[in-house]
Amino acid sequence: MEVHAHAHTARKKWTHYLWEFIMLFLAVFCGFLAEYQLEHKIEHERGKQYIRSFYEDLRVDTAIFSSTIIQYEIKMAGLSGQDDCFDTLNKNITSDSCLQTLLIHAQSFRDLVHSDRTLQQLKNAGGLRLLEDEDADSILFYDNMLRTYITTETTSYQENQTGIRDVIYSMISNERAMRPTDRTRGPLVYKGNKDLLNRFFNMLADYTRNSQANLDDLRLLKIKATSLMHYFEEKYHLH
Repeated sequence: MEVHAHAHTARKKWTHYLWEFIMLFLAVFCGFLAEYQLEHKIEHERGKQYIRSFYEDLRVDTAIFSSTIIQYEIKMAGLSGQDDCFDTLNKNITSDSCLQTLLIHAQSFRDLVHSDRTLQQLKNAGGLRLLEDEDADSILFYDNMLRTYITTETTSYQENQTGIRDVIYSMISNERAMRPTDRTRGPLVYKGNKDLLNRFFNMLADYTRNSQANLDDLRLLKIKATSLMHYFEEKYHLH
C-alpha cells in the first residue's frame, strides 16, 4: 500500500495582501502623477506659445496704431481751421480755398484693422485657462479696449461720417467738384446755399470732436500694447 504525501500551500498572511495592495496603489498613483505632470508641462508650454503668438500680434498692432495715429493727426490738422473758414465764407462765399481743405479731411477715415488671430484662439479654443491669471486679465483688458474702440468706430462715428458725407454731396456744386480750383464755374457751395453751409459746419464740429476722441483712444491703445509687450518681454524673456 502506497502512502502519498499531500502538499499543502501555506496560507499568506494578511500583511502580505496589504503590502501587495499598497504596492499596486503606489504604482497606479505614481503613474497618475507622471501623467498629470506631463499634461501640466504640455499645457504650460502651450500657454507660453500663446503668449509668444500674442506678443507678435502686439508688435503688429503697435505699428498699425502708429500709422493710424499719424493719419488722424493729419486729419485733425486739416480740420483745425474750420472756425476761420466759416467766418471767411460768411463774408464771401466764393473765398472757398479753406473749404476745399476741410472737404479733403472730412470725407473719410481710416478703419482700424488689428491683428486678432491669437485673441480669437484664446477666447474660442479655451486657451485663456492655460495662462496665469494676471496674464489672462491683462490680455482681456486689452481686448476690451480694442472692442470698445471698434464698436464706437463702426456705430456712432461711422454714422457721423455718413451724415457729413451726405451733406457734402448736397452742398458741393457739381461744376466745381469736377474742377475745384476753377472759380469761374461759380462758388464751391451749390448756388451759394448758406443753410447747407451752416449745416455742414455744425456737423463738422461734431465730426471733429469724435475724430479727436478716436485719436485719444488710439494713443491709449498704443500705450497699452507697448506696456504689454514690455511686460511679456521681461516675464518670458521675449525679444
